[in-house]
Amino acid sequence: MTPQDDHYFEFDRPELRSLVPADARRVLDVGCGAGALGAALREERGVEVMGLELSPDAAVRARERLDAVVEANLDELDDLPFERGSFDAMVFGDVLEHLRDPHRLLRTLRPWLADDGALVCSIPNVGHWSVVLPLLTQDRWPYADAGLLDRTHVHFFTLTEAELMLRDCGFTLESAATTTLGQPPPPTADHLTRFLAALGTDEPLARQRLTAYQYLLVARPAG
Repeated sequence: MTPQDDHYFEFDRPELRSLVPADARRVLDVGCGAGALGAALREERGVEVMGLELSPDAAVRARERLDAVVEANLDELDDLPFERGSFDAMVFGDVLEHLRDPHRLLRTLRPWLADDGALVCSIPNVGHWSVVLPLLTQDRWPYADAGLLDRTHVHFFTLTEAELMLRDCGFTLESAATTTLGQPPPPTADHLTRFLAALGTDEPLARQRLTAYQYLLVARPAG
């Protein structure tokens, strides 16, 4: 594992933790890495946190921090050693885009989520200006070691596509927030916003889609 990989497994994700319902007492951290997010949840709230993790090295560290960790390939997972319906929340922190079939994983895990439980997800936005502008102006789709075009991403999502995935898997989107890149978009992004408005897209909506770096979603099981 490289130092960069080690850093990747250690994000504690306060923006995601804040979306876990206050009354959640048992949480499943899907793709828990080294357990930083779950450890922070346990310290802040005293909740029970279980983790799922592919990397053996990360899973070893996560077991020192969480209540239990299952080492598993999420693309092949079909069972859990926990009571069905026992989780009040499941957290997917930048996980679904790495899977061959994210729909399958959501459907597989659904029986372990309480009927009034919550899914908390962060999903990169492929409609961000840093992806769209190079594609339109330079004919470029440059994969990188991290970021929106991380070379390990298998699926790419917009907000609409993420909501459709959740709906197809039996969930209803309850809320959607965004993160931003932390720097203003270039003037060319403003030109693109106006162009999209001329094509019939609501201009504030076009601007929101172009500047959303990630979508932070909370979903509930459909009735």
